[in-house]
Amino acid sequence: MTDKEICYEIINNSDDLVYVTDIKTNKVIFANKRLLQVIGKSESEVFGKLCYQALQGKENPCEFCTNAVLSAEKFYEWEFFREDLQQYFILHDKKIIINGRECRVEIGSDITAQVQEKQDIKNKLNMERTLIQCIDTLNHENDVNKAINELLKIVGETYEGDRAYIFERCEADNTVSNTYEWCKKGIVPQLELLQKIPFSYFGMWIERFNNHKVRIIYSLKEELEHDSEEYKILGAQNINSLIAAPLFNNGQLIGFIGVDNPSVEYLHYGLLEQVTSFIVNDLQKRLLIEKLQILSYKDSLTGVCNRTSYIKYLDELKNKQYSSLGVVFLDINGLKKANDSKGHDYGDYIIMTISKLLQTTFGEKVFRIGGDEFVVLCEDIKKATFEEKERFLRAFALRNTEIKFSLGAVWTDQVVAVERLINSADRAMYEEKRSYYKKSLRCDSEL
Repeated sequence: MTDKEICYEIINNSDDLVYVTDIKTNKVIFANKRLLQVIGKSESEVFGKLCYQALQGKENPCEFCTNAVLSAEKFYEWEFFREDLQQYFILHDKKIIINGRECRVEIGSDITAQVQEKQDIKNKLNMERTLIQCIDTLNHENDVNKAINELLKIVGETYEGDRAYIFERCEADNTVSNTYEWCKKGIVPQLELLQKIPFSYFGMWIERFNNHKVRIIYSLKEELEHDSEEYKILGAQNINSLIAAPLFNNGQLIGFIGVDNPSVEYLHYGLLEQVTSFIVNDLQKRLLIEKLQILSYKDSLTGVCNRTSYIKYLDELKNKQYSSLGVVFLDINGLKKANDSKGHDYGDYIIMTISKLLQTTFGEKVFRIGGDEFVVLCEDIKKATFEEKERFLRAFALRNTEIKFSLGAVWTDQVVAVERLINSADRAMYEEKRSYYKKSLRCDSEL
């Protein structure tokens, strides 16, 4: 074998992709076995053919052709991505003279693995920076709801998704409701529509979530049964793919965070899994704040509004427009005597009975403003309805032998200061109380 033949065998069996073309005619003079294998063609389909047709599948010369920048002194190095092959190559091009003809030689190496590795590292670094940004957002924003919404924006944009959201689970009825969401511009919000959904609809989610795994759907149409509840719910929202991660608190599944139609490129970098513990912490913080708010505005014994809530509501009424206002001022008769003779548990029973009676009769705006005093405020109530409710209360007092109370009730459809109306009801209650003690206790011993 001659030296020339040896060189030919080395080049023809190299792992690099090598070809030679005539610069003037663009015809392929030579292509080694590796190149032919990669593009899936035979020698007869390539040799003697136009390079842009045989090697690139184009009808016209390649817009990225480097012939104009080639020299005989050194290689021209560049990177190229073959979309049809989904591969990256580093290419070395040079001008050479063969039998008096100017030719182009190109030597290419497949660097797809290296590029993907670099991209993976870049993506992981981006995810780490994003995670730090998410944590920083939750830690430095005092408003929990605002912090969670900002976090969803970061997550949604990072995944290049249409929508990012949080669903919370209600154990009482085993449903899930959408409580937070971020939507890309042009995407229709779904939060109001996705309330009280039976969690049983998401059987596959539950199984994966209970194993602390994420739920990834690459293609809704290909992976789900079209008559399943899951498909119906997701399909109605124009979801083609999604990723969702479970939220656990003390071992209990309390909900999940998800992204609709995310970029596939980012699906496996674990951002959702890493932010879940921080989200759970803020959700629990929100629940604690809500409980504290309830405690600050609710009477701990009865659950009706307390004096703090009463004062706040009076301030709100000063700036509100209403067609009518009814006020009931109620004071329990003989509560001190009941506490002294039968114990405070019995006294509490009386208070709770009255509270329930007022709530059942009038609804929410019932306030316990003292130990034995209650105020009821009724906006936009008709006079006949208000008077009917007043008669119901008085009938209860007449037929009940152990629970007695005095009340004053005032209704108006005129523009009157709220405090003035309450004072009128208070005076009416006081006069009724005086009359009660004169008849029942032979003077005002309890006043």
